[in-house]
Amino acid sequence: MIYSEQINVIFEHLKTSLANGTFAKLTLGKTVGKTELTNIYFRTIVENETLKFNITFRYLSEEIIEIKPIEDVVMLLSQYLNNPFLTVILFTTEKDILIKLNKKRIATVTEMDNTFKNADPVLLGYLKK
Repeated sequence: MIYSEQINVIFEHLKTSLANGTFAKLTLGKTVGKTELTNIYFRTIVENETLKFNITFRYLSEEIIEIKPIEDVVMLLSQYLNNPFLTVILFTTEKDILIKLNKKRIATVTEMDNTFKNADPVLLGYLKK
């Protein structure tokens, strides 16, 4: 799996943020060239009392929403990172973690100040149970 080390770093931060109630959202963006698929957004949803992701695939002309288990994040990031997306950003209330591919397709993981002050409300409701 290409970029597996960087994807695993994001996934570990993701699991921690879900457990701690600090997750805000996960986004893939900045495409390589002009593509039909422009963004992918991950937000939490509760289905059959199980926390999952509501994944929005935003295309130029439509949006497609799929519900997937949390564990599918690694596979989806592996599938779409560098094909067509150059960035993955995990937004939490503590910090933002970014995977960025440069022109030579070398991936770096960077931590930045948090963008969101509030965690995903669905996650917070799920954790209160």
